[in-house]
Amino acid sequence: MLDVNKVKGFLMAPAETFRASKGDSLGGAFRYYTLLLVIWAILSAIVWMTLGVWAFQDALSRIAGTGIVGGLLANSLYDFLGFVVSFQFFTVYALFLLSLVGVFFVGFLWHVFALLFGAKRELRQTLKTTMYASTPFFLLGWIPIVAILGWIWYIVLMILGLSEMQEMSIGESAMAVLVPIILVLLGAVIWGTVISTLMTGILGIFT
Repeated sequence: MLDVNKVKGFLMAPAETFRASKGDSLGGAFRYYTLLLVIWAILSAIVWMTLGVWAFQDALSRIAGTGIVGGLLANSLYDFLGFVVSFQFFTVYALFLLSLVGVFFVGFLWHVFALLFGAKRELRQTLKTTMYASTPFFLLGWIPIVAILGWIWYIVLMILGLSEMQEMSIGESAMAVLVPIILVLLGAVIWGTVISTLMTGILGIFT
């Protein structure tokens, strides 16, 4: 059963709730995380499949409106509606499995940087922080666009949570959370530059 009071606590009074959760077992935190993940997966599946069907049917309508050939093509493509629905469901299911296992990997990475910036407690506390901090994302992450707010809120809770659970200052926990994010974004930019220069080189050969 999901602890609604704990959910409210992480949303309305996160620092105090993290402080009160120091003694929670890792298993208890994981069960809390899993229940929220299941809720997110169910709601996301409904929304994604609905949007997928709507977008597919809208595309077919546009194709059918281009003429006789377009109408025949739209009728042929309609058979792919089942594929669209099943693919959306599979995507949500795959993300569910990745999140179920991946939270431990992500928590370990957060802990590495937490140690770098002064963490004083064991890995278990960082793993619990990672699970509990996911609360706003799972509650909002199934809503298009609004999911961005859930992700930002998750980052804020990670900072507050590490500060309480690892006995770090807000500045230290902020560095522990923001530095790896900056490194990932920097890596994405560098990778994008690599691909861009590669494509430029390939195109240069054939021009």
